[in-house]
Order: sequence, then C-alpha cells, then structure tokens
Amino acid sequence: MKSAERKARSLARRVREVGLNQVLLIAKALCWLMAARVALRVVPVAKILSWQQRPVRARALRISVGSLRRRVRHAVLIAARYAPMEFVCFPQCLAASALLRSQGLATRLHYGVARQEGRLVTHTWLECEGEMVIGGEVAEAYATLGVYEGR
Repeated sequence: MKSAERKARSLARRVREVGLNQVLLIAKALCWLMAARVALRVVPVAKILSWQQRPVRARALRISVGSLRRRVRHAVLIAARYAPMEFVCFPQCLAASALLRSQGLATRLHYGVARQEGRLVTHTWLECEGEMVIGGEVAEAYATLGVYEGR
C-alpha cells in the first residue's frame, strides 16, 4: 500500500472515531486560532478585550455545558498542536472563547503575570461556567492582572 493511501485511510479512520461534528469543530478552531493570531498583531489588545466583554446571545444547547467545554478544549488543543505555526495561550483562549460564545456561553478571560528566571512573563487562561477550559493548568503560578468577562 502506498504511503499516501495509508495516510488517507488513517485520516478516514480518525474521522470516524471522533465524528464529523468534532472534525468540523477542529476546523472552526483552526480558523479562530488564525484569526486571533492576526488580530493580536494588527488590533490593539484593548480592542480585542472589549470584544471579549460584549454581551453573549443566549442559545439553546443541544448538549451539556460540560460536554461542550470538553469538545471545544479538545478542538482548540488539537488544532493548535497540528497547525503549521505555533499558537500560544492567548490565541488559544480567544479561539475557545469565540467557539463557546457562539453557542451562547459566557466566558472569563484571565490575564496574569509571573516572574520566571528574572523576567516577567504573561499567561492567559479561560474559564466558562466556573470551569477552566484553556490554560488553567499553570494559572496558580500567575498573579491576575485583569479578568475580562462577557455576559
């Protein structure tokens, strides 16, 4: 079997395993990651954070909030991992926030700072309905400078 054929079969098997809806969510996550990366280069951060604080339109969910949070987290992390460029915490949080907000869920974006090896470093993490979605694994190490919430 040729290499390209093996790759195609492997991809088809993975699509069947995770389901078409999750594959589409991963594709949306990649689009939002790229949009966030571009926005962070050309739009003032204050403007991006003001977008984060806009009201969220309520929508009826077809799945539980916990399930949606997990699906979005998985989609963003997979898209970031396999993308041809690096996506750090901030674009990951913005992408996850956009996906959750599109489903009517409010999010809280935390922006923090810590001193590491004599330098100040920043980190963002995202929560939804009181649960961490992206970046929460190391949040304790950072002092919160701001919280940006859309309701």
